[in-house]
Amino acid sequence: MAGVRETLAAVLGIGIGILLVAYPEVFIRIQTVGRLPYDRGGEYGTTASLPTRWRRLVQLVGIGCLLFGVYLAVTAIR
Repeated sequence: MAGVRETLAAVLGIGIGILLVAYPEVFIRIQTVGRLPYDRGGEYGTTASLPTRWRRLVQLVGIGCLLFGVYLAVTAIR
């Protein structure tokens, strides 16, 4: 029988993984507080596009969280 901690860890891992894979831009914007280091010039209210490299990195981390959450869920069920 799965304990509460194992179940919560699995749900959290799967939830964070899905969010990071589906919305990597949101995570990057939150981590950089809406501003990117190279985005210091320009008009007020304009946003720079995010590099594809950063998006892919966040999505890879999300896939890792998702896989770990699924692993925890499977081991908790056994």
